[in-house]
Amino acid sequence: MKVIKSEWHQVERRYAAEIDAEVLSAIYPDYEEEDIEALLQSLESGEASIDDVINDSWDSNVDIDWDWLDEDDWWTDRKGGYEVTYEVESE
Repeated sequence: MKVIKSEWHQVERRYAAEIDAEVLSAIYPDYEEEDIEALLQSLESGEASIDDVINDSWDSNVDIDWDWLDEDDWWTDRKGGYEVTYEVESE
């Protein structure tokens, strides 16, 4: 009989995207240039939420070009522990 052991870890996969005035103008076509600049400054200072901008990009059908940052295998976080399950494989 073969037994399969699975360890369930939390993983993080990292991506990066460049959000500039051109991208913001595509997401918010009704914004004036000064509104885009103000939003960009608010994002950089943390006053505005990047989560809202990402959600608005989906609503506006604007694709954000995400680049994969991780070159190696996924990083796992075992601080909080992890679940282990066992399964018997039928032959």
